[in-house]
Amino acid sequence: MSEAIAGGVDHEIITTKRIDTVKWIRFNRPEVRNAISKEGADRLREELEGSVDEGARIVILTGRGGAFCSGADLKANGLEPGKTDQLTDILEEHYHPMLMAIAELPIPVIAAVDGVAAGIGSDIALACDIRLASDTAVFIELFINVGLIPDGGGTFTLPRLIGMGRAMEMALSGQGIKADQALEWGLVNQVYPADNFKRHVQAYAEKFTFKPPLAVERTKRAIREACAEGSFHDALKRESRLQKELFTSQDFMEGVSAFREKRSPHFRGR
Repeated sequence: MSEAIAGGVDHEIITTKRIDTVKWIRFNRPEVRNAISKEGADRLREELEGSVDEGARIVILTGRGGAFCSGADLKANGLEPGKTDQLTDILEEHYHPMLMAIAELPIPVIAAVDGVAAGIGSDIALACDIRLASDTAVFIELFINVGLIPDGGGTFTLPRLIGMGRAMEMALSGQGIKADQALEWGLVNQVYPADNFKRHVQAYAEKFTFKPPLAVERTKRAIREACAEGSFHDALKRESRLQKELFTSQDFMEGVSAFREKRSPHFRGR
């Protein structure tokens, strides 16, 4: 692993570091298992969009403190059940531009998942070009557990990565998928021991940095377009529309209450 480190920047929400032409972007809120607020989404988008100008050939997205990202930070966002206009603003003005930045960046983005990737944290990993996992990684599409649907592009990316049946299982059960199963299903590209995870990820990423940049950009674009029936952006808009319908439901309010009160929810289909 190269040791030439440059351009490290420490923000409250994320940390960035460049090792030669490999840029690391790290969620930096371990006290909430790296839950991402709308401000965090904006910061991540800015860092992604600035990567090429900084000389990066590849980006690695990871988390601090034994978690990748535990989902959206509802408290920090001030999001209240039933307020659909507020939900639309948060999704379409903050989270969706961040996710589109991953998809449209002309260099590869690797999700280095160490620990939990849940909710929109899971969807952020799915939006990346490549996923590497430590042996402690867990992916959870937990939206269903609070009466919602995936709203970070998961309904678009998940079936394309693992097929419709397994995507249905993950999204409808709300149960976690561990690293070994994620590898078997094709959700991740490689699994490495947690003890040396970052070293393995850096070495993996470096092999892409010597490839011709224009060919890398065109290849990424061509593969993403070939995998699409409709666009990723269309899927985000569809999820936003359906999520607005669920956001006013009694089931969603019950799901949030049960989560906060640490009890099992009682859903009634309304």
